[in-house]
Amino acid sequence: MKNLYVRYAIYSFRMGILGIISLPVIAYLTYIGFFYNYELLGIVGIFTVFSFGVASYFNQASAKLPEFTSMKTHTDFRLNEFNFQNDASLISRLYLVSHEGEQLYVIEPTLRKPIFRLLTVFNFVASGWTIPITYDVMALDRSRIFSFTVKNEWKQFRITVLNERDETIAIYVQKWLKSAVKNKGNLYHSDQSIWREVSSKNMSGDIDIRDEENRVTASYRFGIFPYTLNPAFQALSNNIHIKLDPQISMDERKTYLALFYFWLYGNR
Repeated sequence: MKNLYVRYAIYSFRMGILGIISLPVIAYLTYIGFFYNYELLGIVGIFTVFSFGVASYFNQASAKLPEFTSMKTHTDFRLNEFNFQNDASLISRLYLVSHEGEQLYVIEPTLRKPIFRLLTVFNFVASGWTIPITYDVMALDRSRIFSFTVKNEWKQFRITVLNERDETIAIYVQKWLKSAVKNKGNLYHSDQSIWREVSSKNMSGDIDIRDEENRVTASYRFGIFPYTLNPAFQALSNNIHIKLDPQISMDERKTYLALFYFWLYGNR
């Protein structure tokens, strides 16, 4: 988390510098009558002050955290609980971190499709609305553990989960008309046979995925949790927490992570 807070501070500081550079230009254009009031000047001024404030806040938060002397490289996906943490980046990059703030995995558009990767700076592209976008789930040494592809087919959304050998392990289909009130769709095996119906109680807030025996196999919570008293999380007002049942298979773990990513970030 320390390095993420440092990146937040750097990006905010750069935005503040950009604001400072823009202020005299906007003031001059207002003076010569290009703009007819000082509203834009005031907005940019407030934005500049806010950016420097955010930079200072995250810089102080990072100073409270120790340097990581060692970070384990997890080459499989056997964790049961983790948190989503966004990176300050133009492309969509997400880290999975432990309760202590240690980075475990990274999710980002695949490097194997560099043009599509660059286009994910636009939200509608990153969500698979125009072209299918593949995301790699990688260990910290950048070794790929598995991937998933999101694709909007207009009447439905499709997620295809692939293992490290690019073999399909699951397919999830969510029809828009049937999921207007809550997330609901069908999960299929690689041979197109039905695996189970997956649904959550709502579109956001607490989300539970249950199996045929009504057992919670995966859950999502958004808010403040006891472990957030750890200095690594004190700079954030709320946190995203994912929990997986230790009894589920490796394929289910990978599939549920892709589902939560889609529900939280791709379904926009």
